Amino acid sequence: MISVIGSNKGGASKTTTAINIAIGLALRGADVCLVDADAQRSASRWYAEREQAGLLPQITLIEKRDNIAQTLRSLDEKFGHVIVDVAGRNSRELITGGTVAHNIIAPHQCSQLDLDTIVELQQQVIAMRDLNPDLKVYLYQTMATTNPLLRGTERNEFLEYVREFEGLTPLDAVGCYRKVYRDVMSQGMSVLETENEKAKEEILALLDEVF
Repeated sequence: MISVIGSNKGGASKTTTAINIAIGLALRGADVCLVDADAQRSASRWYAEREQAGLLPQITLIEKRDNIAQTLRSLDEKFGHVIVDVAGRNSRELITGGTVAHNIIAPHQCSQLDLDTIVELQQQVIAMRDLNPDLKVYLYQTMATTNPLLRGTERNEFLEYVREFEGLTPLDAVGCYRKVYRDVMSQGMSVLETENEKAKEEILALLDEVF
């Protein structure tokens, strides 16, 4: 299964989401390949830290830029899951990846700057589905507030906005703004390998819903 983690806005936790999904699937026994298709190479630097620390389970990582479609097809024949981290913009990697992916998970914050980019994403998805009609696209709210007094309102605002976009499915799973997501990056870890139960519950909910 090929899963592209991508959207048209930077800073929405795409790499963080891709890494936690990849390790989460590996912890469940899947053979996972993480594809770093972002020129910033954040996933590759995280992977180098993980290799150096000798953490298990290990996953495979490759880097690929530009037209990634054929590479993803080949990897899909070798691995149970191919998780693709693309840049936060209208990139060639997002477009070509989407033409062969089984699903796109599109992280977005509940901010107008993030939500405005969904218009462009919907247009891209229409073109992708001309070549890949079975493509599923999920909108994943990330960096949500942990304040219990504000969380419900913020969630309702997110859902009210995104339900206007036909063909893009909002996920029930939500990722909150938690320091642990940043801390584990420099250690080559996933939040699933920490003692932070709330963050672990968020990733497990995402895995259960999509995979």
